[in-house]
Amino acid sequence: MGSVKYYLGRALQLIGLATISAVVFMFFTQMSMEPLLIWSLIGASEFYGGTWLLGNEEG
Repeated sequence: MGSVKYYLGRALQLIGLATISAVVFMFFTQMSMEPLLIWSLIGASEFYGGTWLLGNEEG
């Protein structure tokens, strides 16, 4: 079960990183700020969730 949590945590971190990268791209191409805020929160939540899973793996 430990390796599943590890890979799930890493996958969530990568998805969060990709989401935040897309938000940076959207910042230069879009005028509305509401989608930027929503997607930033989603990306940060994904990345934090992955980090939390990896932290629980060690402890």
